[in-house]
Amino acid sequence: MPIVLFIAINRLFGLAWAISAATMWSVMISVRRWRKGHAIGKFIPIVTIGILIRGIIGIVTDSEAVYFGIGIGTKALIGFGLILMTAVGRNYLAMYAPLMFGFDNLITSHKAYEIAMNRIAYGLGVAQIISAGFDVWLYNNASVDGYLVIRFFVNWPFTTAVIILSMLYLGKKLSVIPGFTGITNAFESRLESDKKSSK
Repeated sequence: MPIVLFIAINRLFGLAWAISAATMWSVMISVRRWRKGHAIGKFIPIVTIGILIRGIIGIVTDSEAVYFGIGIGTKALIGFGLILMTAVGRNYLAMYAPLMFGFDNLITSHKAYEIAMNRIAYGLGVAQIISAGFDVWLYNNASVDGYLVIRFFVNWPFTTAVIILSMLYLGKKLSVIPGFTGITNAFESRLESDKKSSK
Protein backbone atom coordinates (compact mmCIF):
# COMPACT_ATOMS: atom_id res chain seq x y z
CA MET A 1 0.00 0.00 0.00
CA PRO A 2 2.76 2.56 0.73
CA ILE A 3 4.09 1.96 -2.79
CA VAL A 4 0.66 2.47 -4.37
CA LEU A 5 0.09 5.59 -2.29
CA PHE A 6 3.49 7.01 -3.18
CA ILE A 7 3.09 6.49 -6.93
CA ALA A 8 -0.47 7.85 -7.05
CA ILE A 9 0.06 10.90 -4.85
CA ASN A 10 3.46 11.70 -6.39
CA ARG A 11 1.79 11.92 -9.79
CA LEU A 12 -1.11 14.03 -8.52
CA PHE A 13 0.39 16.31 -5.87
CA GLY A 14 4.17 15.96 -5.90
CA LEU A 15 7.02 14.35 -3.96
CA ALA A 16 6.48 15.94 -0.54
CA TRP A 17 2.86 14.81 -0.35
CA ALA A 18 3.79 11.34 -1.59
CA ILE A 19 6.48 10.95 1.08
CA SER A 20 4.05 12.20 3.74
CA ALA A 21 1.34 9.72 2.74
CA ALA A 22 3.69 6.72 2.52
CA THR A 23 5.32 7.64 5.84
CA MET A 24 2.03 8.12 7.68
CA TRP A 25 0.68 4.82 6.35
CA SER A 26 3.73 2.95 7.63
CA VAL A 27 3.49 4.66 11.03
CA MET A 28 -0.24 3.91 11.25
CA ILE A 29 0.45 0.19 10.78
CA SER A 30 2.70 0.18 13.87
CA VAL A 31 0.23 2.23 15.92
CA ARG A 32 -2.64 -0.05 14.90
CA ARG A 33 -0.68 -3.11 16.05
CA TRP A 34 0.02 -1.45 19.38
CA ARG A 35 -3.62 -0.39 19.91
CA LYS A 36 -4.83 -3.92 19.17
CA GLY A 37 -2.57 -5.24 21.90
CA HIS A 38 -0.06 -7.01 19.66
CA ALA A 39 3.48 -7.23 20.99
CA ILE A 40 5.70 -4.79 19.10
CA GLY A 41 8.94 -5.28 21.03
CA LYS A 42 11.83 -2.86 20.57
CA PHE A 43 12.47 -3.39 16.86
CA ILE A 44 9.20 -2.02 15.46
CA PRO A 45 9.39 1.32 17.38
CA ILE A 46 12.97 1.80 16.20
CA VAL A 47 11.96 1.12 12.59
CA THR A 48 8.96 3.44 12.95
CA ILE A 49 11.16 6.27 14.23
CA GLY A 50 13.56 5.62 11.35
CA ILE A 51 10.68 5.84 8.85
CA LEU A 52 9.56 9.15 10.38
CA ILE A 53 13.06 10.63 10.26
CA ARG A 54 13.54 9.49 6.68
CA GLY A 55 10.18 10.97 5.71
CA ILE A 56 10.97 14.32 7.35
CA ILE A 57 14.37 14.51 5.64
CA GLY A 58 12.78 13.62 2.30
CA ILE A 59 10.14 16.33 2.69
CA VAL A 60 12.64 18.99 3.81
CA THR A 61 15.08 18.26 0.99
CA ASP A 62 12.31 17.57 -1.57
CA SER A 63 14.73 15.15 -3.21
CA GLU A 64 13.96 11.70 -4.51
CA ALA A 65 17.66 10.84 -4.45
CA VAL A 66 17.94 11.74 -0.76
CA TYR A 67 14.71 9.99 0.23
CA PHE A 68 15.47 6.74 -1.58
CA GLY A 69 19.19 7.05 -0.88
CA ILE A 70 18.58 6.92 2.87
CA GLY A 71 16.83 3.57 2.50
CA ILE A 72 19.52 2.20 0.20
CA GLY A 73 22.29 3.45 2.49
CA THR A 74 20.62 1.93 5.53
CA LYS A 75 20.38 -1.41 3.78
CA ALA A 76 24.07 -1.34 2.83
CA LEU A 77 25.05 -0.22 6.33
CA ILE A 78 23.15 -3.14 7.86
CA GLY A 79 24.96 -5.51 5.48
CA PHE A 80 28.41 -4.18 6.32
CA GLY A 81 27.47 -4.06 10.01
CA LEU A 82 26.47 -7.74 10.04
CA ILE A 83 29.76 -8.72 8.43
CA LEU A 84 31.98 -6.53 10.61
CA MET A 85 30.27 -7.31 13.91
CA THR A 86 30.37 -11.03 13.20
CA ALA A 87 34.06 -10.77 12.27
CA VAL A 88 34.85 -9.23 15.67
CA GLY A 89 32.83 -11.83 17.56
CA ARG A 90 29.59 -9.86 18.10
CA ASN A 91 27.08 -11.80 16.02
CA TYR A 92 23.76 -10.23 16.98
CA LEU A 93 21.83 -12.78 14.93
CA ALA A 94 23.24 -15.52 17.14
CA MET A 95 22.44 -13.50 20.25
CA TYR A 96 18.80 -12.82 19.40
CA ALA A 97 17.86 -15.97 17.48
CA PRO A 98 17.00 -17.80 20.75
CA LEU A 99 14.36 -15.15 21.49
CA MET A 100 12.65 -15.86 18.17
CA PHE A 101 13.09 -19.61 17.85
CA GLY A 102 13.25 -20.64 21.48
CA PHE A 103 16.67 -22.29 21.26
CA ASP A 104 17.85 -23.44 24.66
CA ASN A 105 21.37 -23.30 26.07
CA LEU A 106 22.07 -26.85 24.85
CA ILE A 107 21.78 -25.58 21.29
CA THR A 108 23.32 -22.10 21.61
CA SER A 109 26.37 -23.40 23.46
CA HIS A 110 27.16 -25.95 20.76
CA LYS A 111 29.94 -25.17 18.28
CA ALA A 112 27.68 -26.06 15.36
CA TYR A 113 25.33 -23.23 16.35
CA GLU A 114 28.13 -20.68 16.44
CA ILE A 115 29.55 -21.77 13.07
CA ALA A 116 26.12 -21.87 11.37
CA MET A 117 25.01 -18.48 12.71
CA ASN A 118 28.30 -16.86 11.73
CA ARG A 119 27.99 -18.14 8.17
CA ILE A 120 24.36 -17.03 8.00
CA ALA A 121 25.29 -13.55 9.28
CA TYR A 122 27.99 -13.25 6.62
CA GLY A 123 25.57 -14.49 3.97
CA LEU A 124 22.81 -12.08 5.00
CA GLY A 125 25.32 -9.24 5.09
CA VAL A 126 26.46 -9.96 1.55
CA ALA A 127 22.82 -10.30 0.43
CA GLN A 128 22.01 -6.86 1.88
CA ILE A 129 24.96 -5.29 0.07
CA ILE A 130 23.98 -6.98 -3.22
CA SER A 131 20.41 -5.77 -2.78
CA ALA A 132 21.58 -2.22 -2.07
CA GLY A 133 23.81 -2.31 -5.14
CA PHE A 134 20.88 -3.43 -7.27
CA ASP A 135 18.76 -0.59 -5.86
CA VAL A 136 21.42 1.96 -6.82
CA TRP A 137 21.62 0.57 -10.36
CA LEU A 138 17.84 0.47 -10.67
CA TYR A 139 17.38 4.03 -9.40
CA ASN A 140 19.85 5.27 -12.00
CA ASN A 141 18.19 3.36 -14.83
CA ALA A 142 14.44 3.61 -14.18
CA SER A 143 11.73 6.15 -13.51
CA VAL A 144 10.53 6.66 -9.93
CA ASP A 145 7.45 4.51 -10.58
CA GLY A 146 9.54 1.84 -12.28
CA TYR A 147 12.06 1.90 -9.44
CA LEU A 148 9.40 1.32 -6.79
CA VAL A 149 7.55 -1.43 -8.65
CA ILE A 150 10.58 -3.31 -9.98
CA ARG A 151 12.40 -3.06 -6.65
CA PHE A 152 9.40 -4.58 -4.86
CA PHE A 153 9.01 -7.48 -7.30
CA VAL A 154 12.75 -8.21 -7.27
CA ASN A 155 13.69 -7.57 -3.64
CA TRP A 156 10.71 -9.38 -2.11
CA PRO A 157 11.42 -12.78 -3.78
CA PHE A 158 15.18 -12.27 -3.28
CA THR A 159 14.78 -11.56 0.44
CA THR A 160 12.31 -14.42 0.87
CA ALA A 161 14.69 -16.84 -0.86
CA VAL A 162 17.63 -15.71 1.29
CA ILE A 163 15.62 -16.20 4.49
CA ILE A 164 14.31 -19.63 3.47
CA LEU A 165 17.76 -20.83 2.43
CA SER A 166 19.21 -19.52 5.71
CA MET A 167 16.60 -21.41 7.73
CA LEU A 168 17.15 -24.62 5.76
CA TYR A 169 20.90 -24.30 6.23
CA LEU A 170 20.54 -23.61 9.95
CA GLY A 171 18.24 -26.59 10.43
CA LYS A 172 20.64 -28.87 8.59
CA LYS A 173 23.70 -27.72 10.57
CA LEU A 174 21.93 -27.91 13.93
CA SER A 175 20.73 -31.45 13.23
CA VAL A 176 24.08 -32.74 14.54
CA ILE A 177 23.23 -31.47 18.04
CA PRO A 178 21.80 -34.21 20.27
CA GLY A 179 18.20 -33.47 21.22
CA PHE A 180 17.60 -30.93 18.45
CA THR A 181 14.24 -31.75 16.83
CA GLY A 182 14.12 -29.03 14.20
CA ILE A 183 13.58 -25.29 13.94
CA THR A 184 9.82 -25.65 13.51
CA ASN A 185 9.47 -27.68 16.70
CA ALA A 186 11.65 -25.23 18.62
CA PHE A 187 9.57 -22.30 17.37
CA GLU A 188 6.27 -24.03 18.21
CA SER A 189 7.55 -24.84 21.70
CA ARG A 190 8.43 -21.18 22.20
CA LEU A 191 4.94 -20.10 21.09
CA GLU A 192 3.33 -22.57 23.47
CA SER A 193 5.53 -21.30 26.29
CA ASP A 194 4.53 -17.69 25.48
CA LYS A 195 0.84 -18.63 25.54
CA LYS A 196 1.15 -20.31 28.93
CA SER A 197 3.08 -17.39 30.40
CA SER A 198 0.47 -14.89 29.15
CA LYS A 199 -2.41 -16.72 30.87
